[in-house]
Amino acid sequence: MAEGRIEARGLGKRFSRRAASRPRTLKQMLIEGLPQRSSDDRFWAVRDASFTVARGQMLGVLGQNGSGKSTLLRMLGGVMRPDEGEVTHRGRLRGLLDLNSGMHPDLSGRENVFINGVIAGLTYRQIRERFDEIVAFAELEESIDAPVRTYSAGMKLRLGFAVSTHTDPEILLIDEVLSVGDLSFQQKCLKRVETFKEAGCAIVLITHDLTQLVELCDQALWLQHGECIARGEPQVLVGEYQAQMMSESRRRAPADAAVMLTADGVELRQNENRFGSREAEILDVRLRDARGGDLSELRPGQGMSVEFTLRAPSPLDNPHLVVSFGREMEDDCVDVSTESDGVSVERLQGEQRITLKFSRLDLAAGEYWVSVGVYETAWRYAYDYHWRGYKFSVHNKISAGGGFAPPRQWAIVS
Repeated sequence: MAEGRIEARGLGKRFSRRAASRPRTLKQMLIEGLPQRSSDDRFWAVRDASFTVARGQMLGVLGQNGSGKSTLLRMLGGVMRPDEGEVTHRGRLRGLLDLNSGMHPDLSGRENVFINGVIAGLTYRQIRERFDEIVAFAELEESIDAPVRTYSAGMKLRLGFAVSTHTDPEILLIDEVLSVGDLSFQQKCLKRVETFKEAGCAIVLITHDLTQLVELCDQALWLQHGECIARGEPQVLVGEYQAQMMSESRRRAPADAAVMLTADGVELRQNENRFGSREAEILDVRLRDARGGDLSELRPGQGMSVEFTLRAPSPLDNPHLVVSFGREMEDDCVDVSTESDGVSVERLQGEQRITLKFSRLDLAAGEYWVSVGVYETAWRYAYDYHWRGYKFSVHNKISAGGGFAPPRQWAIVS
């Protein structure tokens, strides 16, 4: 693979806001005329973004919804022209921005592979040589000759990802597409991206999954209201980003919140070990064993469930649910969310019962504390977050750092 490199110098993009008084029909415009545009009608979606992503590097971009992440990626990919600054790149550029774009619903999956492959710059011969690999990667062997309109949303995304990542890119732009399909397919997507990086591809990744950003990226860029407020080590920036999110959760907390006593006798006090605006509340958290009974002890290889009730007096759209646990005085060893697992909670209203089931957990011996949370759709703050309010113990002869102790066996042959 040839060298891939992309550089942004002082990138900026400005948009116009639609005024509330602006005519919405031709008749209204003829009667009232167009309003005078003022300087207040225009705003900078991105301003003064500068960075370089060299061969074999991955830049992670984090920020709340509306911070300018997707606008930045579209300028990098040439989909959108910047109003100031410039982008230079060396190498074949491929953007994973909208995996469904370019898919013709009345054509078969096979026909769409060839059409989108040609659009991506492959020859007919190259597509034919890679066709079986693309279909196998998308796991669509039995459906490839069916019309795409008969595909589920997940099948379309899998096919789009498979075509896009079999085109030998040297620069890859990824916008929130690594949660495609089920967990096993997500892992396959991640491994594919890691393979590109190891081969020298320069990659820019936008994701809300902070764990993914820390694990995959060499550097990070933090956007806030279109401004690049920080750039540096992913772990450091993620820590600062989470601190800001926690600060916003504290600010929105009700002043008269009562103390909550958990089933384990832990007192959850506002802004000490419980955070959030309380627009939604977490009630009655229970840890269950495989038979549905209360769980206090876990054996190696056994599974468990975390069950809790959410209550939202007013409807909340697209919240994120979080469950994590770890040993005392250590970082969490398990940290999962509905977003990272590709699960959508479209609306939360009234009371809803939530169950997260782990079919197997191989944990080292020790006491573990469970945290449960529900967050606003842009991850700006928590509606309610119980920090280490629930506990269980693990009895295991195997000890290990980091919390995990998978079953293992040594073989030493001379």
